Amino acid sequence: MSTANPLSAVSLFTVEKWVVVVTGGGTGIGLMYAQALAANGAKVYITGRRQDVLETSASIHGAVDKIGSSGGKIVPLVLDVTDKDSIKSAVNYITNTDGYINVLVNNAGVWTTKPEAGPEDGPEKFGSSMFDQSIDLWQQAFLVNATSIYFVTAAFLPLLAKSVSSHTGKIGSVINTTSNSGQLRMSEGSQLAYNVSKAASVQMTRQLAFDFSHQNIKIRVNGIAPGWYPSEMTTGGSNAMNESTAQEEAAFQQEMLSMGARVPPGRMGRTEDLASGLLTLATNDYIWGMNLVIDGGILQSVAGNI
Repeated sequence: MSTANPLSAVSLFTVEKWVVVVTGGGTGIGLMYAQALAANGAKVYITGRRQDVLETSASIHGAVDKIGSSGGKIVPLVLDVTDKDSIKSAVNYITNTDGYINVLVNNAGVWTTKPEAGPEDGPEKFGSSMFDQSIDLWQQAFLVNATSIYFVTAAFLPLLAKSVSSHTGKIGSVINTTSNSGQLRMSEGSQLAYNVSKAASVQMTRQLAFDFSHQNIKIRVNGIAPGWYPSEMTTGGSNAMNESTAQEEAAFQQEMLSMGARVPPGRMGRTEDLASGLLTLATNDYIWGMNLVIDGGILQSVAGNI
């Protein structure tokens, strides 16, 4: 039997028979992650609050005609990232069924609120609109987009530590979905609740990466910062297959130009754009504390570092 060259793509990026958890995996970017991992042989638990959505996505996108005859599987598992009992229940289930996980993808996210007025409306109207925002919606943005990463990762840490003893021999890996919005100087229409909570997720990634690099843990932590991808958050809904339709290219380019952003590909992101970055972070044991921006060039044209 021939053996694949260790430098071939199939050797470098294999996740065959890996066990992976993707939070917020029923739609949008999370579903894209799940498709990529399952197509390459992984057993992927997609989690979320909506059981019907998870079951539909697992049934449709985990089918052989979708992931191929050599693919893995997509398994629905209810998990509310804001509820510690729900998190523990999911951890207990996977402990009993698999006993370890190789990768945890903290992808669950939410967009909650922005002012109805903008800076162009002057200080009184803009200030009033800012102040009228709900504190609870601000807290929800931080709870889902940043705080949940901390608690979900903490709960899965023992299972991640057992990855190195699994058939893969790989140390466990955490990949957080941050956002290019968390690194921008501009506020994208004053949507500060989302952008600042995503900035917190970037810092969470850095600091968990440092703590988990301790010799007694050795769990890798990295992030993926997407730009604009079709999802229920960016396009307002999804179809019967739980997939969202990308914005028409001309309209997308016009919207980006209005913000001063250059997007050389001239389109929204696609599953394959995320997939190659995801597989790299999942399989490369020499990448630690990286926040990989996959946004088509937006960040380089409206960067946030001064």
